[in-house]
Amino acid sequence: MGWLILDSLRHVGGPADFNALETAALGPILQRSSALVRELCGCQRVYAIAFGEGARHFHLHLIPRHGSDPATESWRVADLYRAVSAGERPEADADSVLQLVRRARQASDDWQL
Repeated sequence: MGWLILDSLRHVGGPADFNALETAALGPILQRSSALVRELCGCQRVYAIAFGEGARHFHLHLIPRHGSDPATESWRVADLYRAVSAGERPEADADSVLQLVRRARQASDDWQL
């Protein structure tokens, strides 16, 4: 379980539109955030995907890859998202999500952005 979205503070379409400060900040925050997803979700890998079609604003999705769940394989994550949206696969338990968010906030409280 877990799917983290990094959202740019300034309205930009993607990294091509970043200024120098935003460009320099992306690497460190991406590394810390990916490590946090891996730690909290217990996954083997973390995919970083920016779709950019639903909203023309930079959102970087950090998606855990669990080797035991074939639905989390590379391109299948979009199918997993659609299956949950369509009610074909259950959503994550709300209490579990809340606890995961709390743990993520506690772990990242002291990050300098």
